[in-house]
Amino acid sequence: MGQGGYLSIYNTTPHEWRKTFQFAYQMNSWDFPATIAPYTAVNIYIEFDEGIFTHTGDDKGEVNYELVGCPAGQAQFQLVTTLRDLNARFIEFPARLAPDTDVPVGGKLNLGWRDDGVAVFILAGQHGNLHVLKNAA
Repeated sequence: MGQGGYLSIYNTTPHEWRKTFQFAYQMNSWDFPATIAPYTAVNIYIEFDEGIFTHTGDDKGEVNYELVGCPAGQAQFQLVTTLRDLNARFIEFPARLAPDTDVPVGGKLNLGWRDDGVAVFILAGQHGNLHVLKNAA
C-alpha cells in the first residue's frame, strides 16, 4: 500500500481518445480505459507501490492517447507519473494553457500530485486549437 489519489480526466473535445500505449512499474494502480468518449470524464485511481523492499525512486506509469480522426503523427499526448509527480506531455501537438501561455509540441504540463486527493486534466477545443486546464498545483 502506498500513496494514492485520483486523476480526473475531462475530454471536452469532439474527438474520441484511443489508448495506444500503457506501461507501469511499481504501481499498485495505473489502469486507464481503452477509449474516452468525446465530452465525457473519467476518474482514474493511481497508487504507488511502497514497501520495505521497494525503491520508490523508480516508480513509473505512462499512458498515451491519440485523438481519433486527426492527422496521423499530430494527435498523441501522454500522461506520465514519476517520483510522485504527474505530468501531461504533448507529444505531437501544442496546446494553450492560458491566454498567453502555450505548451509546445514535446512540452509538458505539471498536473501536481495529491496524496489522497484529486489532480485534474482537461483538454478542450478541437485539433488545431486545443486548450488545456488543470487544478492549481
